[in-house]
Amino acid sequence: MQNMAVRQVELSVYTPVKRVMRIFITIVLCLIVAGVLSSGFRILEYPFPGSKWFHKMFDLDSEYNIPAWYSSFSLLFCAGSLGAITAIKKGEHYHAYWKILAFIFLFLGLDEVFSFHEALIIPSLRKSLKLNPLFYHTWVIPAIALVSFFIFKYWKFVMHLPKRTRVLMMLAGGIYITGALGLEMISGALRQDFGRWSVITQTAIISEEIFEMTGILIFIYVLLTYLTSLVDQLRMNFQLTPEALKP
Repeated sequence: MQNMAVRQVELSVYTPVKRVMRIFITIVLCLIVAGVLSSGFRILEYPFPGSKWFHKMFDLDSEYNIPAWYSSFSLLFCAGSLGAITAIKKGEHYHAYWKILAFIFLFLGLDEVFSFHEALIIPSLRKSLKLNPLFYHTWVIPAIALVSFFIFKYWKFVMHLPKRTRVLMMLAGGIYITGALGLEMISGALRQDFGRWSVITQTAIISEEIFEMTGILIFIYVLLTYLTSLVDQLRMNFQLTPEALKP
């Protein structure tokens, strides 16, 4: 009976998750293709009617358009999933870590729409300190410090997770940070040297967005599989211990 329950848990974990992931992956692939086309239209100075509108709606480096709204939604989806895990983990040792993660992703999701981080872009600071072109976007300096602090504080938390969850979570974080910080710094330096609309700068910007969206896709998969396994494990435990209902 217990083996049958375990098999049911495994099936129920992966079937709905795969459906959700197919939707997310399809959206991301469409946005990447549209983003590449929109950059091409801008570089070619809008070669036909409607191309300017298309660029405005699908440029991967702009705010208040479809890619930005998707990025915000995906991060808020992570926040909601983390909130659900937090509720299940209430009273456990690492409950607070899940809760803080949920708030971090809530902030990141809102930042995608409202661009809070742009308040830290200070051209005068860059000029006065004669910063390396890699720090063209000055917000990356405090971001690097915050990411380093986060890794230090969350290392034990990540290490306590199941091996598969831990490995995929670290992979997701590594890919996302490579895009959000590493490629952001490279694209900033290229922007300063070659201009925003050069082919090489646009290639770096598109690569940055691909890394970010890929990292979030993997993280969504990690959260959904982990969350579903927690829910089904609770259900299985409930089914296998009916004596818990006895007075």
